[in-house]
Amino acid sequence: MMKKISKFLLFILSFIILSSCSNNNPEELNNLIQTPKQGQLSINGTWEVKEVRGKKNIDEKDVPQKGDLIYIDKNLLAIGDSYAFPPSFSSKYVNLSKYLKNRGIEENKIDKDKNVVVINASQGQLFSKDFIKFSDTEMAIISNDNFIKLEKISNKVDTKILNVYSKRASKERTTTAEGQEIAEDTALLVGVRERVDNSLDDSLNNYYTYLIRIKDDGNISYKKAYGIFLKNKEEYWLVNTKNNNITNNYDELLAYPIRLKSKMSDPSLRAKYSFKDINLNIRLNYVSNDFISIDYTSIANDNPIRKYAILETNAVNNGAFLSLQEFTGEEDSDLIFRERVLEEANINFKGFDEKNLSFDNTNFGIIRNQGQWIFQSSIFTGDGKNFVQNFFPMEIAIGNQMLNKNSDKNTITRDQVRNINGQFKDYYILSNGNYIVIQTPDELLVHRIKDKLIEKKPIYSIPTINSTSIVSLAEQSGSGAENLESAFDNNNEIVEQQN
Repeated sequence: MMKKISKFLLFILSFIILSSCSNNNPEELNNLIQTPKQGQLSINGTWEVKEVRGKKNIDEKDVPQKGDLIYIDKNLLAIGDSYAFPPSFSSKYVNLSKYLKNRGIEENKIDKDKNVVVINASQGQLFSKDFIKFSDTEMAIISNDNFIKLEKISNKVDTKILNVYSKRASKERTTTAEGQEIAEDTALLVGVRERVDNSLDDSLNNYYTYLIRIKDDGNISYKKAYGIFLKNKEEYWLVNTKNNNITNNYDELLAYPIRLKSKMSDPSLRAKYSFKDINLNIRLNYVSNDFISIDYTSIANDNPIRKYAILETNAVNNGAFLSLQEFTGEEDSDLIFRERVLEEANINFKGFDEKNLSFDNTNFGIIRNQGQWIFQSSIFTGDGKNFVQNFFPMEIAIGNQMLNKNSDKNTITRDQVRNINGQFKDYYILSNGNYIVIQTPDELLVHRIKDKLIEKKPIYSIPTINSTSIVSLAEQSGSGAENLESAFDNNNEIVEQQN
């Protein structure tokens, strides 16, 4: 296992290096990601906001104002009510012009070849912010499409300030080692695919995101918006498919920063954030800030062969379906994959001739299966009336660890969920362990968890009229929950809500 993990880490490191040298990577990293030593932070101190450039119609409470102070210390990073206690730091070298452009900031005076260090400060789900370092006394941050210049006014943070946030954190937060807040104030994004069957024996696939807000006073509300809404690093993105009016196929996949939504009719911009193949009919099964998983059929095939594929969220325009070897970083992955396909074919298809094996090393994807993300592939044989297709799960240890990070911490079992509601389709346990969302054929139900047991009676319900499948799940806690709700409101057309 350690050998596999080492190979996987080596693959990720190699990918970062190669990406930094590629003109196709939107971030254009020029060197390796580095982690500075906690005790030798080059940005620690008290900083003052000197200039704010950008949108003027943003609520002042959502953007630091001129004269505001920002505190940075190995134990604290605070921007008003948003803070990390303690923060973790990492750094990267970027091309400044492209870094700003990718975040919607136009700075004409910047040298196109200028490279800078960007230091990220974070605390799990609670806080994340990039600091663009120009010198030991000058930095900048981006907030709600505003470019904010900072100047250092002291090399340290006053002890009184540290004490204030220390007391605040002890009162407001109890966190795990990963920075997950145990307090109840939570916002959960549930991305779904809705199927609507029409009179033409065809089905329409529409995508929506529910924002379920559970406040620390126990009040629950929800809002619903078009598309799959997700947080991608410091930006919010939208993922969707587009229906072709002529073929009725969903032949285009779009994944883009939501700030560009009104500009996506521009052909050059659309090409940068979309993948289109008029032969395909695409369906979303999984969406995260790292990967998008689809299944698809092709009109180029005489038979209705359904395959799976995984693309990188930030590079769907490449149209590159990842092979299993590319996904895992293990040299023998494709060979093992082929043997697995052959094994399934021999089990399911009588008299199967290995010479007829059609192997595609990109034919695997991620789907939701009753509380877990799993990998799945497909096999087929025959032609016309003799065409047969089967689907089978795949065990990818490293992939499973990435997709179901909290599964080993949850004590609630599938049988427990079934005993509460025999009609359940899916479920998700919130990180604080106090609530579970159970999906049935026509509802999303919120139940409390007490003493590791699900309370029988739901405390909140959301009706789902059409056939619904979960394709995305993401969670924010504490101040992150409030920020997420604000971003959801500001960037989406709310089509349904209930307080």
